[in-house]
Amino acid sequence: MREFIDYQLPEKIESIKLGNIPEFDIEDYDLSNPKELNAYFKSIERICRNSHSYKKFIKFLREEVDMVKCSFYENVNNIDTFSIKIHIHHTPLTLYDIVTTVYSKRLSNHESLTELMVAKEVMWCHYNMMIGLIPLSETVHELVHNGQLFIPLNKVFGLYNNFIQLYNLYLDPQLRSNLARAQEESEAYNFIESTKILEVSPVYIDPTGSYFFPNKEEIVEVLSNKINHIDKEAIQNQYTIKDKEEFIEKRGN
Repeated sequence: MREFIDYQLPEKIESIKLGNIPEFDIEDYDLSNPKELNAYFKSIERICRNSHSYKKFIKFLREEVDMVKCSFYENVNNIDTFSIKIHIHHTPLTLYDIVTTVYSKRLSNHESLTELMVAKEVMWCHYNMMIGLIPLSETVHELVHNGQLFIPLNKVFGLYNNFIQLYNLYLDPQLRSNLARAQEESEAYNFIESTKILEVSPVYIDPTGSYFFPNKEEIVEVLSNKINHIDKEAIQNQYTIKDKEEFIEKRGN
């Protein structure tokens, strides 16, 4: 049985008395610096995406709202396989737009600006569906981010207008302009014209006039001459029969 050791503390115990403890006022980010402010927003985005509540939210959308297939290619889905990725895209308000708007509201109202508290309010907006979402295949998602494919607002799932109304005082002017332009483009949206980039358009290369294949017989002759040349060089580098006989004779002596 393991022996129990009774450690004895020294009789004389020194104590340190703390008087006025200074407040912890060291911030992780200098929010007056645009570069650090952007890093702060990106950090809140990461907190949201990596949170358990966000993952449960995405799982709910896939299982209960059927967001398992691309809105432009319905045959592209991950119902039976996870090798096909379906991304759930925020639009017309990106996650970054939501984060920056929530931050502006909390700043104006002197509320806590810690990353966790801002992220908590962002997730509150998600759970109240005050966002816009649409499922997209990987290729389509990339085209949207590159500005080569437009998503009309009537195809978006969610109550993003509620967010705009609730946070109207805190929307960035550029974001207001983007939303107004998205509304105009949605009203004039033409599906066929707007999705031409998704059409399969094979490109054939016609080499006529730019390259001519050499004659087959000429190629065979050139290769044959090359092989004969290689063989000839190899033979010249070996001992001749006369040299071999002289070598054997010298060894015999």
